[in-house]
Parts: sequence; structure tokens; C-alpha cells
Amino acid sequence: MHLERARSVTALSGRAKLAAALLMPVLGLGLPLAIAEGTLRLAKFEFHPFPVVQFGWPDPQTIADHYRGDPDLGWVPRSYHDSLRAARGARPAVVFMGDSCTEWGTYPQQTLERLAVRRRSLAQGLAVGVGGWSSIQGLQQLERDILPLRPRVVTIYYGWNDHWVALGPPDTELRRTRAMMWLSDRFRLVQLVDKVRTVVSTPPPGERPNRVDVGTYQATLERMVRRINASGGAAVLVTAPSLHVRGREPEYLRARHLRRLDDLVPMHREYTEATRRAAQAAEAELCDAAAEFEKRPALIGRYFMRDGIHLTPEGDAALADLLAPSIERADASRARAH
Repeated sequence: MHLERARSVTALSGRAKLAAALLMPVLGLGLPLAIAEGTLRLAKFEFHPFPVVQFGWPDPQTIADHYRGDPDLGWVPRSYHDSLRAARGARPAVVFMGDSCTEWGTYPQQTLERLAVRRRSLAQGLAVGVGGWSSIQGLQQLERDILPLRPRVVTIYYGWNDHWVALGPPDTELRRTRAMMWLSDRFRLVQLVDKVRTVVSTPPPGERPNRVDVGTYQATLERMVRRINASGGAAVLVTAPSLHVRGREPEYLRARHLRRLDDLVPMHREYTEATRRAAQAAEAELCDAAAEFEKRPALIGRYFMRDGIHLTPEGDAALADLLAPSIERADASRARAH
């Protein structure tokens, strides 16, 4: 009896030693990591791959409150998935895609109001623009979230963020795994690693590539149009109007958006021309807002906010006046083709 008890105690002792031997490295590694995680939280450190302050707004707190990470798209508004769920039951006739000019602009609603008078069957729509997005994110959004809605017409309005310089790799290399997104959302240490990687991989300002080079931008728009056509819909490409004038470029854009400030006007024109070429190559309806606004020198100053990029309510109304008939023409072409 005593011998069996001794053997039992010895076995338990052996297992305890083995468990301790296995646990010590975990504790040795885990404790410093836990302390580091706690220190970063106390210091209120955060790093997310969301758009930093652009054009004076949104501020960092608005970004933190308004956006959440997405493994395919980078970031989306916190209300994004709720809006999509609601749209699946309604099947919007028109979907408005784009960047902050679409997310924060009123032209989608104003366009739908005009369509309610002109072509009531097109008066139901959904705006899915996201601040800071490029056409690369738009293509991913189209394939994952928009085509399943089967809209009749999709409007596509990019061309600003594509030609800003990349803070890290170009947009074609920025997709993250779901596991990394999950970890980054929950652990400050992972966010710290993300920040270090971004800083280390970022070349000097003069050597940074554009987020999307002009050839890729045009090819991406053409691919979007063809995907929409293949789904039974029609696309409208919108050229991005601008108030910028050579020699009077906004100084704040020098800090992180451009390699040289005097690149702004010719580079934006190059991407605008690429939008026109994409529409012609893919046989899409073109809403050439950039050209039309330039024909109104007495009014164009009232169409833009101080940044020369985003539209005022009056500018949104002018865009809606141009876009509504473009949508009608695109839908008529779709009906003839199908």
C-alpha cells in the first residue's frame, strides 16, 4: 500500500514538473507581452490602417468613431454592413460608388430626387462611397458587395486618392488576412508591429509610388465596367472635377499627398483623361463633370469647398443635374443590350 502511494506521489510529482517545465516558457514570454500590451493601452496607443486626416477633416477621433477595419476593403463605415443588409431586401436600382466625395456629398440623394421626377423606376438607390478609398478598393467592393445586389446602374467616381502618394506599399499590395485584421482589432502590440512595418517599408517622400499608378487605375475602371455589364447592369464613369489652378495649389497637400506640389494639376488631369479613356474602351456611359464644370467659370468657385476637391451643396446639385440623365442613358443602353 505504502509502495503504491509512493509511486502515485512520484508520478504526480513527475507530471507537475513536466507541466511546470512546459508552463515556464509560456509565462516567461506571456508576462512581458502582457505588460507591454497593458503599457500601450495605458499610453492610449492605437494604430489602424484607416485614412489619416485628409483636407482638414475628418479628425482622428471622427475616424476612430466612424470607421472599422475590413480584411478585404481596408476600412468601412461602422454602419456599412447594416446598410448592405437593408439593401439586399430592397434591391436598389442605382448604386453610387466612390470616395469621400461620394460618402460625404449630397449628390447621390439629389440625383435620386431628380430621377424620381424623370424616371421613377430608377429613384431607389444606395450610396456606398468611403472616404480615403481608391479604385482598387472600389473593385473589391464591387465584386464582394455590390454585384450581388444586382443594381441596374452603378456610378463610379474615383480619381483623387488613386494619385496621392502611398504612405507604404501601393494599394494593390494592401489586402490583409482576416486573422491579422482580427488580431489588430484586439491587440495594441499587433498595431505597434503594423506601425513599425509601415514606417520601415515606406521609402523617402520623393521615391514613393502613387497609391494606384495611372495605367492600373484605367485598367481597374475598365474591369469594373465589364464586371457590371456581365452582371446585367450598366456603369457610369464620372470624371472628378477640381478647382485647382497651376501656381495656386493648396499648400497643405505638400505634406503627404504629393511628391511636388506643382505635380497636382497635371497629374489630376492625367487621371481624368484615364477615366475618359476607360469609358471609351469599355463602352461605358461617361458623365464628364470635370469638363462641364470648367465651362462654368462664373459658377465653379461656388461649387467647391475650400480644398478644391469636395463639392458644396450647390456643386452637388450641379453634379446631380449632369448625372441623372447619364444614369437614364446607361439604363436605356442596358435595356437594349439585355
